[in-house]
Amino acid sequence: MNVTLFENLKQFVGFSDADVEHLRDLAAVLEPHFPDVATRLYREAQRDPAGRKILAAPAAGAALRQALLVWLRSLCSGSYDADYFHSRAQVGRTHVRVGVPQYLVIAALEIIWQELSQTVVAAGIAAPQAKLAALHKLFMVETALMLESYRESHTAEVRQIEREALEDKLREAEQLAQVGQLAASLAHEIKNPLAGISGAIQVIRAGLKPSDAHYPVLGEVLRQINRLDRSVKDLLVYARPRPPQYQRCDLSRAVERVLTLLRKEPEFERVKFEYSVARHCPPIAADENQLEQLLVNLLMNAAQASAPGGLVRLTAVGDADGVQLVVQDHGCGMTPEVLRRALEPFFTTKARGTGLGLPICRKIAEAHGGRLSLRSTPGVGTEVTVELPEQPPAPAAGADDEHTRSDR
Repeated sequence: MNVTLFENLKQFVGFSDADVEHLRDLAAVLEPHFPDVATRLYREAQRDPAGRKILAAPAAGAALRQALLVWLRSLCSGSYDADYFHSRAQVGRTHVRVGVPQYLVIAALEIIWQELSQTVVAAGIAAPQAKLAALHKLFMVETALMLESYRESHTAEVRQIEREALEDKLREAEQLAQVGQLAASLAHEIKNPLAGISGAIQVIRAGLKPSDAHYPVLGEVLRQINRLDRSVKDLLVYARPRPPQYQRCDLSRAVERVLTLLRKEPEFERVKFEYSVARHCPPIAADENQLEQLLVNLLMNAAQASAPGGLVRLTAVGDADGVQLVVQDHGCGMTPEVLRRALEPFFTTKARGTGLGLPICRKIAEAHGGRLSLRSTPGVGTEVTVELPEQPPAPAAGADDEHTRSDR
């Protein structure tokens, strides 16, 4: 708040030198009534819970009453210059600092105006309307200054909250980047030995008869190795995402390949599955491998959240702008807290899992210029919607020419 605001307010309401003279004429009429005005104001304030709380503080009542009397006396004897403005601004900041609600300040100004205007009318002085008009203009300016004090405080609070939120996000991003780099390094170191172990186990298992007691044990070992391999791949995909390699992609063909893969998964075998694609769903420019990975993750999540025999549905609809994929389940659903964090990397409610499935899906959607959204109700189920544009997003400014050509 600066003095320019004060000068602009006076000009806006038409506060002139003539009004200053009218106010000076009112000083002797009004000053004897200021104690009565203060009494009524604090009587009214006692009716409000916030007012009672403020006035109940030790010595607060006497101090505030004295400050009010000083403020009232300066109404008709002020210089109405920069010093006057700064004193008024300080009054407003004090009200904010001690916690006087804004509505109570506005109500107090109205009560004071009622008391003073009634006093002027009852005094029978000359030209009362001109003097009341001058007093009213000053009250409009005073009210605006008070409101500006609260606006300043609110703006400062919002900026502080935004600053703290931004700092939290930056810290979180830095931590996630560090975790991602570490995870990617570990995953890279684990991937090759894991492949070697898997190959060795397969060779050993191939040399056994199915009736051998060790045959099912080795089969379970291979399943666990495959689970670890998927987790390692998730870490690598999330930490080091590959830019999409665009080509014309037919959704029906991509879904068929995904279903061929998922039908071998025990969790998917225990649910019912429905798929529908709109008749005029257009092909889109997409990376088929990434699109299939997105579908696998979403459908497996839906299957894992469903009870045996539960229904998982995939729907695809399209228009001139692109396609919309919707995966629905009627499983356990998510609480509001879980839903709020569901897209955070490494957050999971599963006993087993990296917490990267949905974050990877979101990254894939966003890399294609689309978006992923969630809706979920506990005990009802979850719906994931992926919107993908028909055409790939424009390459970032300064992108490598060769990379740009390959993306097309």
